[in-house]
Amino acid sequence: MLPWEGKTIAGTTDSSVEITANPSPHENEIQFILDSISDYLAVQVRRQDVLSAWSGIRPLAIDPKAKDTASISRDHVVTVSDSGLITVAGGKWTTYRKMAKDTVDMAIKLGKLKPKNDCITANIRLIGSNGYTPSLFCELAQNYYRLKHQRHFYNKANISQDIAQHLSHAYGVRAFLVCEIAQDGFGKRLAHGYPYLEAEVVYAVRYEMAVTLIDVLARRLRLAFLDSKACHLALKRTVEIMAGQLNWDEKTIQKELKTAKEVLYTMTVGRQDEDTTHKSDIDHAAIGGELKARVIEEYDASV
Repeated sequence: MLPWEGKTIAGTTDSSVEITANPSPHENEIQFILDSISDYLAVQVRRQDVLSAWSGIRPLAIDPKAKDTASISRDHVVTVSDSGLITVAGGKWTTYRKMAKDTVDMAIKLGKLKPKNDCITANIRLIGSNGYTPSLFCELAQNYYRLKHQRHFYNKANISQDIAQHLSHAYGVRAFLVCEIAQDGFGKRLAHGYPYLEAEVVYAVRYEMAVTLIDVLARRLRLAFLDSKACHLALKRTVEIMAGQLNWDEKTIQKELKTAKEVLYTMTVGRQDEDTTHKSDIDHAAIGGELKARVIEEYDASV
């Protein structure tokens, strides 16, 4: 179990699965995870406390020159073909820098190159980290406001503490830019009970190359993983904003909505308000509230 964005991630299982574009979790594996974590908790975690469940297909790399399957790796593998083509396969998001380093190191070795310096990736800071301080959220809350569009008028509101803390944690000093966008009329929350702002949708499109609804709601804001139902409710406003930023026509809007709903459908499997059955393997489940004490009330409030 891991605390994450105000929720708790529980998992994981590992099994073979048929390859599909949107794999769905097995209901029995969700229950297996719930049964497993119950041994370590003083509270009963119910099925309806699971706000989102998801699974993924992970490629396992094997050296093409290996004589058997014993060399199958859960890490990445860098290989060189007879023609000198360098290939990196396998790996995962969290090791992308190591993957890049090993690939470049292989190119240096193969090409007998003489780089001017050693690899510097370990010292390259993430965007938004230069100038960041733990008290940044206070500056955001004190110096910015949110301009919320309310039907036929705009309503001015403060940057609350939960929003300020979220923005400073997620964007570092780039949070100032997000706040400026919020002051331009994109200051409403996307989902009740969550700190995500409309301004973040605009920011994701303008500065983070987001081009689909799932890009924003799952891969940038992570709302889909935290609460699939809340994410579904945020679709309408999110598509309105993205359509305006990317000049989508009605056909594109409907296509994006259809695709996003299909993805969210796989993440709501087994919820009491859904009558669905899916087959696949599960990686994780997001559970409402941090599991620190008797927080059943928090679960109910966050659904």
